[in-house]
Amino acid sequence: MDKRKDNNPHRTAEAKGALDAENRRPLSECPYKAPQFRNSWLRGYQKAQQLDFFEGNNG
Repeated sequence: MDKRKDNNPHRTAEAKGALDAENRRPLSECPYKAPQFRNSWLRGYQKAQQLDFFEGNNG
């Protein structure tokens, strides 16, 4: 079975960004230096912040 589709480091970086946003880690403390991974981390961070914003206004 081919598992290459499961080996995507950008998904890992995006998940890490979402987790960091949930834990209120500052945006300036992005752990990635490579622009590609930084973008993936920021994508996850931004998605998690938007979800938090919308969920906070409903309650």
